[in-house]
Formats: sequence, structure tokens, C-alpha cells
Amino acid sequence: MSLLFNILPESLEERLETEHLILRPYQEGDENDFMRVLHENSDILNPAFSGRIVRVKALEDARIQMQQLRTDWDNRKTFDFGVWIKSDNTYLGDIALKNVDHKVPKAEIGLYFTGWPETKELVQEALQTILNFAFDILQLNKVYIRCTASNRFYGELAKDNGFVEEGTLRSDFKGTDSEELHDLTYFGMTRDDFETQRSQHKSKNSRELV
Repeated sequence: MSLLFNILPESLEERLETEHLILRPYQEGDENDFMRVLHENSDILNPAFSGRIVRVKALEDARIQMQQLRTDWDNRKTFDFGVWIKSDNTYLGDIALKNVDHKVPKAEIGLYFTGWPETKELVQEALQTILNFAFDILQLNKVYIRCTASNRFYGELAKDNGFVEEGTLRSDFKGTDSEELHDLTYFGMTRDDFETQRSQHKSKNSRELV
């Protein structure tokens, strides 16, 4: 059993709500939305999510994938949230804490959303919610986002939200269904970065109230 599993409470709050969004693990009935967003956005999801695209060809595949995500959640291996717009229950995309390193502890944030860039503000809202979950609930010490050239816009989003660009590893990633090698650029946020950002936001809000 992992160290992270041992230090967490027996139950975690799985449904996270913001002003505009609901984030929660997938459940039965979500398979149509889950598969539709994958297929409608396959061009921009490659190569980062090529494995998920390959695995989900039909509704039964989507159900199996969601069941695996549920198992990974229960085992504290991956914390994968579907994201819905609160006002009309529109499925927006997916954001997850994965590749958890229990020794640091740290985790990678993986995300994809439909409707970009029109949905940028909502994606930012989801990202901030996951940062709070990562640092306050899971007590991680670092999170990071990896971007290929095709999804570099998520790296820019990360920088806008306090992540630091840490460098590029050349020819470091290969998609599931391709032999092409891709460079990966890393964007990281430490606990100190997170606390500094939160303090700055509190100070700004205090000034605005004066």
C-alpha cells in the first residue's frame, strides 16, 4: 500500500464545486459524453492522449475505461475528474492527477477540454480547483504539466496560473499509434509556489475590499 494512501483520510471529497463547474469521478451514464469529447477532439488530443483514444472506440470501451479510472481512484493511484458546466450539465472535459510519486510526493496534471480557446476561463477555474485538491487535500509537494508542441497552449495556461517552465526534454515521448518522437516541455509548481500565489491573491482581494 502506498505512503500517500496511508496519510490520506479514509474518504475523500469526490465532488468539487466551483462557481461555474462540477468536478467528479466518472460514473455509469457518462460514457456517451466521455467518448464524444474524445472523438470530437482527437486531432488536438494526439499524441498526448492517443492511448485513451485507441482504447475507446465504442460505448462499451468507454464504460470499461471509466471503470478502470474508478478502480485507480479507489486505490489512490490516479485522481481523474470529469468536468461539467453547472448551469446546464454540459460535459466540458477531463482533468486528473496521475503518475503519483509517493516519495516526494508529487503528481502530473493531465487535462483536455473541448471548445478551446472559448472555454479557457472555465479550464482555468478547473485547474485552480485541482491545485487546491492537490496541495490542500492530498498534501502533495509538487505538481507538473508536460506538453508536446501540439498542446503547448496548456503550458501557456499553466504559466498564466503560476507554474514555472522548467525545461524541454528532446525526443522524450512517443504516442501509442505512432513512431514519431516528440519533445516534452515541463511546467512545475511547488508547494512554496502555491502558497506564495495564494498569499498574493489574498492580499489583492484585501486591497480591493478597502
